[in-house]
Amino acid sequence: MGVLGWVGRAFSRVYWREEPLVDRIRPHLPVGGSVIDVGAGGCRIAELLGADGRFSVTAVDVVDHNVTEVPMQLYDGERLPFPDKSFDAALLVFVLHHAEHPEALVREVLRVTRSTVVVIEDAPETRAERWCWRAWDYVLNHAAHDDIGVAHHARNVGQWVVFLQSCGAAPSSARRFRALYPVLRSYPHVVLPVSIDATTSG
Repeated sequence: MGVLGWVGRAFSRVYWREEPLVDRIRPHLPVGGSVIDVGAGGCRIAELLGADGRFSVTAVDVVDHNVTEVPMQLYDGERLPFPDKSFDAALLVFVLHHAEHPEALVREVLRVTRSTVVVIEDAPETRAERWCWRAWDYVLNHAAHDDIGVAHHARNVGQWVVFLQSCGAAPSSARRFRALYPVLRSYPHVVLPVSIDATTSG
């Protein structure tokens, strides 16, 4: 592992990013509900969400980079090993841009979820922001863990909305934000909550 990999590993051990992300996620979740965190990575978001007992969180991913005591279940990346409507809510946090088949992943998450899906994604707008996005993604993911592929899908806020709509998961809002750590506000992100009741009734 080279210098960039060690930089990525160092960032992965600090909770600079996860705490503010959890603050953005919590308002969209049913208190006391069960939550599946798909693509949980280091499981730090799952750990923080479950810390006060308000949520029961199940972490799943296709690779094991868990740095917490939260149990994490591996799956094959195609079908989640749970029955239909097993969870009240689901999280897809910086996951879809890595998925080879993001449409299939969204539909699989909808299958196992009863109420709400919260998507948080990178949303670079300009050419410079896309360059920063690819550079940071490489450092924080692929350089640090060679079993994490490079990012596949760069979309801006509007493109993420259209993409989710095409998957039958129309978001109720799209709130942009920029994170100081670890990407130094170099490109925007977006929070996209999806109400499954509204999706299925519409």
